[in-house]
Formats: sequence, C-alpha cells, structure tokens
Amino acid sequence: MLLSQSPLRASITFCVAAMASVTMFTATTAEARSSSIAYTAELQAPVEAAQEIIRGTVIRCAGTECKGAKSSSSPRTICAKVADEFGPVASFAYKGEAFDEAALAKCNK
Repeated sequence: MLLSQSPLRASITFCVAAMASVTMFTATTAEARSSSIAYTAELQAPVEAAQEIIRGTVIRCAGTECKGAKSSSSPRTICAKVADEFGPVASFAYKGEAFDEAALAKCNK
C-alpha cells in the first residue's frame, strides 16, 4: 500500500480541508455582519416595529430606532425618505458619521 492511499492520510486531509472551510466561512459571515448596517436613525416619536424598502435597501424601525444597509442612494436621500415613511428624525448617521442640525432640518422637510 502506498502512503498516498493510507486511510490515515485521507482522514487527516479531510479534517484539514474541513477546518479550512469552516474558518473561511466564519470570517466571511462575521465581516458581512459587521458591515451590514450603514444607516442609523433616531426618530422623534416611537413607531411600532416596521420595515420599508427605501431606495433599494430595507430600513427596519422599532420604537425610535431605525437601521438599514447601504444603498446606492445618498445618505441625505435616505434620511429624507426615512422621515417621510416613519416620521421626523431626531438624529441620523451614515457609517457612524452623524448629520448636523442643518442636514437634519432638510431631512424633516
């Protein structure tokens, strides 16, 4: 019997391949999860749990908090649409960068 045909070698090769697959999959899903939220908004008044598709991205709101993934639209457009759908916005941020008072005033028009 050749070494390449040994059951032990085949078992070790399988285990190494399985561990590599699990490691790569875990890293990919963790990265995707961490970067999935791009928009965060705090509403002036609470709403019941709801979700809307706004400019191609799903925005989920519960209470006064709203979150959504990145879309191809500008953050200002998304902010204005969130205000239209869910009510006036008290604060809005895109990838952690908060809008100033002037930008919020435009959202709430």
